[in-house]
Amino acid sequence: MEPPKLRIGIDIGGTFTDAIAVSARGISTAKVPSRPDQPGAAVMAAVEALDLDNIPDRFLHGTTLITNMLLERKGASTGFITGQGMRDIVLIGRHERPLNYAIRQEIPQQHHPPVPRRWVMTVPERISSGGEEIIPLDEQDVRQAARQLVAEGVEAIAIGFLHAYLFPEHEQLVEKWVREEAPDIFICSSHEVSPRFREYERFLTTAWNARVAPGAARYLSSLARDINTRWPGLSLTLMTSNGGLEEVNMLAEETHGDLKRTPIRLGLSGPAAAGNAVTKVASELGLRHCVGLDVGGTSSDIMVIRDGRLGEAPWEERRIAGYPLQIPMLDLHTIGAGGGSLVFKDKYGALHVGPQSAGANPGPVCYGRGGSQPTVTDAAAVVGRLPEDILLGGTMPIHVELARKSFADTFATDQPGAIREALDVLALAEANISFGIRERTVARGLDPAELALVAAGGAGPLLACGIADHLQLAEVIVPPRPGLLAAWGLLVAPDRRESTVTILKPLKEVSGNESVVYYERALKGLSAPPPKDAGILRTAGMRYLGQGFEVEIRVDDPKDVAELEKNFHAAHQHEYGFSMPDAPVEWVELRVAWEIPAQDWSFPEEPDVPASQPDQVPLWEYQYNSELTEAQRPVKVTATVYERQHLSLGIKLEGPVIITEKDATTYIPASWIGVTSKSGYLRVRKNGSYK
Repeated sequence: MEPPKLRIGIDIGGTFTDAIAVSARGISTAKVPSRPDQPGAAVMAAVEALDLDNIPDRFLHGTTLITNMLLERKGASTGFITGQGMRDIVLIGRHERPLNYAIRQEIPQQHHPPVPRRWVMTVPERISSGGEEIIPLDEQDVRQAARQLVAEGVEAIAIGFLHAYLFPEHEQLVEKWVREEAPDIFICSSHEVSPRFREYERFLTTAWNARVAPGAARYLSSLARDINTRWPGLSLTLMTSNGGLEEVNMLAEETHGDLKRTPIRLGLSGPAAAGNAVTKVASELGLRHCVGLDVGGTSSDIMVIRDGRLGEAPWEERRIAGYPLQIPMLDLHTIGAGGGSLVFKDKYGALHVGPQSAGANPGPVCYGRGGSQPTVTDAAAVVGRLPEDILLGGTMPIHVELARKSFADTFATDQPGAIREALDVLALAEANISFGIRERTVARGLDPAELALVAAGGAGPLLACGIADHLQLAEVIVPPRPGLLAAWGLLVAPDRRESTVTILKPLKEVSGNESVVYYERALKGLSAPPPKDAGILRTAGMRYLGQGFEVEIRVDDPKDVAELEKNFHAAHQHEYGFSMPDAPVEWVELRVAWEIPAQDWSFPEEPDVPASQPDQVPLWEYQYNSELTEAQRPVKVTATVYERQHLSLGIKLEGPVIITEKDATTYIPASWIGVTSKSGYLRVRKNGSYK
């Protein structure tokens, strides 16, 4: 095997920016505070902390920039040009109500549309679904609409017409004329961003792409310049929402389909990297099914591995911040519960954890940076799960007394009361995450008793055993460097490009030769041609005629249409529990991707380091049952504190135990036993599971 070249993976989280460098010489890691106001500065600070001597072969980056723009509804002022009669498509949507019985509720596309209605311009045009031009474009109308948007001061313009996913000629003409009127404004069209039918989702995705593009360009250009200054000639490679890596040259001319043109595809960049890492864990440990949990400072990312792989989300579930987006994305679920989630009681006395977060600045109270409202991390410090003498990220001390005072002040209670409130906060955080996992497992027919929980992120190992107890999961697995999961997920991710062709024809009307034509058309739509060593992946979206959504199946031979139909019936049976072999099948779309797997590597076996005598620290915990009751009282116990680097292979750790390391802290409660295994994994189960 070729020795691994030097590669860097850097992921920006809500509280910390994580970095990991891998080469034949070994592994270097770093964890520095994030800077929401200057994320690029945090990236370069992490690079400096790695203290590298050699020039990297690749610089891999996962970013939450686009995610945060969507969550915070921020971005450039954006206009939209569409056909007459289509002005309110984005506002009306599908009349979906997130909460069916709530009189008052917030519907994202109506309360916070990416484009204000006054900046949605319509022009006469129409191409039929068969490609016939019904209403021709009027160049003067288009130019007038563009001039009006420029006069309004928009920074970006999106273009979307009804059947442009198949017939983009009108969009291409409009884009040409608008560029001549507004050469300095970012412009994109729906056939480039998302060449799929369903005009609402396509228009919404295109509008958001235009809105986030100027900010993405500023950030990525600045970061690319900083990287090029330090290492001339080194390109920036980004993680996309589908779990693949794409290299982007910010200094090159615009390329059709490139990330510079379609930055909305970075919407789940950070969580997708974590998904790759959990898939790697499942492969190394031979796990057929498992649940991945990455608990950061602001949120928790949940991913379910089935049959050894993390699939893509169903189209109807592809949402970020409540907006349905037509982009390829892994089946990830994010909830607003993390280590930095703020805790409080409402006017009725009900306890809440998140979704608001203390973020990187000031961060949790125990960081000593001026925060005053307690967080989940502060609760862990109050009850003793975070010992006072540890250094978070290897540099940041814990101020337990500040955390205790914040709980006492916020909840107007004495010290024993603060301990109970802190235990309740941890129990509620665990319950919130457990509910999110239950939605992705039990609701999809998976038995929790057969699943392992791969716990990572800075706060994941602190909460994992409580979550596993709620759900009766089989075991908890804490990988090496758990706090750097998303960063090392970048290093195991494949390079990938993909393209989509919409078909929308009854399958019986598609011949084998015509199927090959669709395949060749999709190949031409790739933003970069397949390298010689790339594998080709073909995926067909199909449904029974009249159904609302399609099932995706793998295409082995584009010519074999009969086999394609047979595989669809089998996939529908597996997904929904029934199939209709005599019903007509509609072929909706064909996706083609090329993929190059990452260079294989694993964490090296840690050498045995002579261990000092483990410390004993006081710890408060509830006795772990399936349900908490008011009758329960906090119990003070003594926990043994180990440094993970000092744990030898096969050692048994009987809870309560606290395991510290540079990037995360693991908590094993009473009645649980942990065992260290090969490749540095820590496997934790209930008493009696390990003999």
